[in-house]
Amino acid sequence: MGVISAIKSTAMTGLVKATGVAAIGASMYDAHVLAKLEADTYSQSKEADRVTHAAQNTLYLEQPSAITGAIKKKIFDFQLEHNFLQPINSVTGYIKGFASMLVTNCIPVGLGALALFGKGKAIPRTSALGIAVYYGYQILREGFGFGKADRLNPPY
Repeated sequence: MGVISAIKSTAMTGLVKATGVAAIGASMYDAHVLAKLEADTYSQSKEADRVTHAAQNTLYLEQPSAITGAIKKKIFDFQLEHNFLQPINSVTGYIKGFASMLVTNCIPVGLGALALFGKGKAIPRTSALGIAVYYGYQILREGFGFGKADRLNPPY
């Protein structure tokens, strides 16, 4: 093995590994951004459900009582002022959003992992080529709109 072929092999290996890292990094970044949005949406939705339930609970009494009505009002005020479940709901929403985006991006994550950790030369190089084809397809489809139906002017 000559010096030139060793340099080419090392450069190709580095390029394959960089492609794998870029694919996994892009997928993780997308998953993180969607997870942050999902965390906010999920926690706000759960908070709205909780407040709605608390408000409905204060509207009616089984037996008319001024004392029970006052106690229900104080409990309602406490429930509105303290949102101790919001961080838990945010974490739950983040995990759901992150997991759903990883499932959506399973192809680039899988190919990136194979490019990084695959044995031999054929598997990582084929995986890097697969990543290039996948993102090329995504750019053509999402970026330029090739192969997508025209939503403003449908054919029917």
